[in-house]
Amino acid sequence: PGEIVALLGPSGSGKTTLLRAVAGLLRPTGGRILLGKEVFFDGKKGVFLPPERRNLGLVFQSYALWPQRTVYENVAYGLRLRKVPEKAVRERVLGLLDRLGLTGLERRYPGALSGGQQQRVSLARALAYDPKLLLLDEPLSNLDAKLRDQARVWLRETLKATGKAALFVTHDQGEAMAIADRIALLNEGRMEQVGTPEELYRNPKTLFVADFLGNPNVVEALVVGLEGSTARLELAGFPLRARAMGALVPGRLAKLVLRPEALRPAGVGEVNALEGALAHSLYLGSHYEHWVRVGDALLRFYSPLPLGEARVRLAVDPEAALAYPG
Repeated sequence: PGEIVALLGPSGSGKTTLLRAVAGLLRPTGGRILLGKEVFFDGKKGVFLPPERRNLGLVFQSYALWPQRTVYENVAYGLRLRKVPEKAVRERVLGLLDRLGLTGLERRYPGALSGGQQQRVSLARALAYDPKLLLLDEPLSNLDAKLRDQARVWLRETLKATGKAALFVTHDQGEAMAIADRIALLNEGRMEQVGTPEELYRNPKTLFVADFLGNPNVVEALVVGLEGSTARLELAGFPLRARAMGALVPGRLAKLVLRPEALRPAGVGEVNALEGALAHSLYLGSHYEHWVRVGDALLRFYSPLPLGEARVRLAVDPEAALAYPG
């Protein structure tokens, strides 16, 4: 209860399929789905609880509001379906609209609302009948970029305030990291890793996880030797130490993951360093994005300042460099 979990992954990885299976909108071919001790689905025992008996709140990507019903009627619908007394319906609906910043919009129709307001009405409707679990499918994807950034904070605060467990689908890693307590990263129908946003970002168990989160540099480097959990590598003739993230074999190539924010101009005497020619510099407002060619590799890193030299030495802490079997 109270935990927010994101189902994250590229298109086609199985996020929405999994969410629909939990909701009961599709029937799996096997396995089990449980909420606490309540069995929603058990393939071996032939148990399949229909969606209307699962007591789940659903927020769809399209909001799925009834255009011919007012905001009040949209939110009240589920309560009236459950034969809740009208006085209790009114108290519940007006209380939710107030909490979600929709007071005064009760008589409006969805077509007269902004995307952000429609999203809040959809969430209010899902919360109205006090579901055990909230399911959200790409809840912010219909908002423009600036409003989406603001909505991340609002959505997390709102979900936390309800005390409900929430499971939401997104392909946006920034959205998942900002909103979720835990992330389940899917790849072709399989869970690659489940953990807190920081765990997945700092300790990615597989190359897929490391490559998917943060848009890092991924280059090939030769494994020279191993010292416990540290790998000694060579990239374009430069010796480099990195964390060994799997069974590396000396003499073979490894995939070296270097996040742009982990690279920095090398100071005097720094040994875990590379050198190359400055290929591109892009000014992005808050920082510069520099591209440095080291051998055949093109490495990207960030800096608050422009670079005046044609040759650049870059350093990285061994703990921030990750080496995976090639």
